[in-house]
Amino acid sequence: MKVIKSLLAGAVFAAVSVTSPAWSADYTMIMAHTLSDTQHPIYQAFLKLKTLIEERSGGRIEVLDQGGGALGGDREIMEGTMFGDIQFGPMSTSAATQFIPELSVFDIPYVMPVNDEERRKLVNESALAKGIADALDAKGLRYEGIMNGGFRNLTTAKTEVHSPEDLAKAGLRIRVQENPVHIKIWKDLGAAPTPISFPELYGALQQGVVDGQENPYGHILSQRFYEVQKYLTNTRHIFLANISLINKDWYESLPEDLQKVVDDSFKEATDFQWELQAKLEDSQREELSKHMTIIDPTPAEMKEFQEKTADVAELVREKAGDQIVDTLMSEISR
Repeated sequence: MKVIKSLLAGAVFAAVSVTSPAWSADYTMIMAHTLSDTQHPIYQAFLKLKTLIEERSGGRIEVLDQGGGALGGDREIMEGTMFGDIQFGPMSTSAATQFIPELSVFDIPYVMPVNDEERRKLVNESALAKGIADALDAKGLRYEGIMNGGFRNLTTAKTEVHSPEDLAKAGLRIRVQENPVHIKIWKDLGAAPTPISFPELYGALQQGVVDGQENPYGHILSQRFYEVQKYLTNTRHIFLANISLINKDWYESLPEDLQKVVDDSFKEATDFQWELQAKLEDSQREELSKHMTIIDPTPAEMKEFQEKTADVAELVREKAGDQIVDTLMSEISR
């Protein structure tokens, strides 16, 4: 933790030196994440959240934006948030499963509702959301909802992928997060999964360390992966749920009126992000089509992807536990 503390100290000093003085606020919320494109819908929501909290608190809470991996990758951000060095550490649920195994429930392929509103209610308002909140609470974290990162899709540098057979024949090395479920998904599909941290991914693609990666449209655009990838296959295998985690001790140190400011601001910023993401989906695809060849698998080809990954749910049960998986399945079957 010494490295994280040193980074934090430097980052906080730099941030307060160009914004308002540190003594002007009663509380500080460091917002650490790996996004660097301020136009990304999730980053836009973070900036809205900062404005809402600072204005509604009357300046009593100062939000320091430390994006672009300034304080490290997902692992460092998660550890910093759990230890309280970082107050708000948002990330994809897939990146946090080594700390909160119940979050593996979001990694079951091809089960999340395609309809945005159904999916938003499922992850933010249902019994599933309550189960996630309880799991986080046990680890000293408070759940403030999930933002819509879109569905993950495969990109490759030189190989057109229409089916799992194409992956296996070419022996493609696909970058994945440090997540055993994601590793199994791509092994089952015939690829060679290779864990690499998100801030290092562009360089790995550029240097040919890996042949491809899987992320939603927004991330492919914001990180300019299209510069080093030629093909995009709409596999839509996993929903990228971007979870908002805040340190529980910090939250409980706030007076009740400021706790309400935080909760209400997160709710408004999250709803704003879902609306913005829905509006941008088509334009994101159109922009990517200017740089990449986009492949839409046929229903028969998509069925192959689904069948090859069907038993991943059993590994998720081992990791996340039957209770949270049964809760998800019960909710989506309604």
